[in-house]
Amino acid sequence: MEILYKITVIFFDIIFVLFAAYIVFVFGLRIYWRFKSKKMRGQELPVLEGEFSRLKKGKGVVYFHAPNCRPCKMVDPVIKKLSKELKRVSFVKVNIAETPELARKFGILATPSIIITKDGHIEEVLMGPVTEGTLREKLK
Repeated sequence: MEILYKITVIFFDIIFVLFAAYIVFVFGLRIYWRFKSKKMRGQELPVLEGEFSRLKKGKGVVYFHAPNCRPCKMVDPVIKKLSKELKRVSFVKVNIAETPELARKFGILATPSIIITKDGHIEEVLMGPVTEGTLREKLK
């Protein structure tokens, strides 16, 4: 019986350490994302040719997504709706599965990621899924 107790204690200790490591990793990653997105503000867009040339003047949105990303599937209808409603804002969708080099140029770490631009400069970076209200407020 004592051996079973020791095995159980070791098992729960391992589970606790793994859980604590997971929590530290997740919060560390979120802190890094926040730091990186603040660092990107005000910088000029790394690419301003082709489809991105529309972002040189006025407000713009660069939406990075992946076809197999579930949160991206929730954000896709929001982006489509806002791109039809807000005619003064230029929208550029980037599928990172097809063009991973663009994601590297922009420093994208996760999908969905939305970069809000103004006159060719990064105004704000939103990582992860966002609601329609949040995005609409940022684009005012």
